[in-house]
Amino acid sequence: MTFQEAVEKTTHLKDAYRPGLQALRAEDKPHIEAEDTRKLTGSVDVDTANLVSEPHSNRWDFGIAYQHTNRSGEVVYWVETHTASDSQVGVVIKKAAWLQQWFKGHGKHLALFEKDIVWVSSGATTFTLSSTQRKQMAALGLRPIGGKLRIRNKR
Repeated sequence: MTFQEAVEKTTHLKDAYRPGLQALRAEDKPHIEAEDTRKLTGSVDVDTANLVSEPHSNRWDFGIAYQHTNRSGEVVYWVETHTASDSQVGVVIKKAAWLQQWFKGHGKHLALFEKDIVWVSSGATTFTLSSTQRKQMAALGLRPIGGKLRIRNKR
């Protein structure tokens, strides 16, 4: 199954698939850099697509699919572009927990892809993680990566 097919089979995302980075907001696109933009197979705005069904949840932002040269299937980068300050660490952890729960339910088709769950800073990175926060992030598979996601051809 392709990323596009999985998105189209997913409740609340049926019409949310976009080619390349078209699902991203204009202010978020500069935070994503692909070695070969032709290998960006699609994207989905998970946050907006789930707004009506879960208006009070801390929803994840985006999924971006890339066809690496050394992988047979697409890899999905689950990206949260968010302020990287001490006061926001807990919010991003809640968003990652929401994403993991979503993978067990509505997002089950998308959970099957090889994936990275990354927090991309939308501004300056000014936080210090406590030991507890590091453990929570590790348990959720969440990695803070600074201000830009750089996707290379080889994974």
